[in-house]
Amino acid sequence: MPPFRRKKAAKSFPVKVCTLDAELEFNLEWRATGRDLFDLVCRTIGLRETWFFGLQFEDTKHFISWLKLDKRVQDQCVSQMPGTPFMLLCKLYPEDVAEELIQEVTQHLLFLQVKQAILSMDIYCPPEASVLLASYAVQAKYGDYDESAYKPGMLASEDLLPQRVIDQYQMTPEMWEERIKIW
Repeated sequence: MPPFRRKKAAKSFPVKVCTLDAELEFNLEWRATGRDLFDLVCRTIGLRETWFFGLQFEDTKHFISWLKLDKRVQDQCVSQMPGTPFMLLCKLYPEDVAEELIQEVTQHLLFLQVKQAILSMDIYCPPEASVLLASYAVQAKYGDYDESAYKPGMLASEDLLPQRVIDQYQMTPEMWEERIKIW
């Protein structure tokens, strides 16, 4: 018999964490806490302003819950299905984004979440503000407007305005594109 006992390999389980623009997959040790998973996600995406965020999941009773960081992941009514999905979402919104958010990845994640909330109409946004925000989103993605680089219909595949705003006005997609372009 060898003088040293071999350490048993720790049991692990697959976990999927989604941000609004990426999917991450990990194998967590059975005894891992919510803090272990949250820190792993933050390190992977380079997020340092962690206090604004949390991990959300659907529990076994189909309620949406926030993962408790001080408890084991397996003890929180997390579905035992392989690849249990968690969402990295903003839990607290800053009062002054320009002052409080320093890191670009933090700003990007907040932008994606607010954009998604406006498009799904979870947050009300007046039509004028919707068009203005759409123009900012296009500028952030494509840069300043350049007539030579711009091709008509370029924004057709982009999800930029809430359906309520589109339905409210009798405008074609080309008219919306023109409005966003000149705003």
